[in-house]
Amino acid sequence: MSEKKNERAWRRRRKRIEGTTQYVRVSMSEVERAQLYKMERETGLSASALMVQAALGSADPVAIELRRQQLAELLTMRRYMATIANNVNQVARHFNTTSEIGSEAAQTFREVREFSVKALAVIEDLTP
Repeated sequence: MSEKKNERAWRRRRKRIEGTTQYVRVSMSEVERAQLYKMERETGLSASALMVQAALGSADPVAIELRRQQLAELLTMRRYMATIANNVNQVARHFNTTSEIGSEAAQTFREVREFSVKALAVIEDLTP
């Protein structure tokens, strides 16, 4: 029953499209296409409807701004993680050449722990 309801909703949406319909060609692997077929069967929507919904999602400006902020936060975390990884490599290189752990090693490992806690918190917030 819900499949027919979804189809009707999609047809109504198609009638509301302003202007002429545009066609887009999409390339995907066989595995991705199989997943799309499965979603079509589960939802009763066409591949086109699923892809439009996935691509455009919510046109809500608040949701779009939230996604933009989340992406910016993830990119900042990625840069910080690269910096920490570089510091860990320097500590390892120093230890391998001198067999000594430098004083900055403790600070680097504290940063690793702190970053791990923050990263996990952010990931948990992003998980639906």
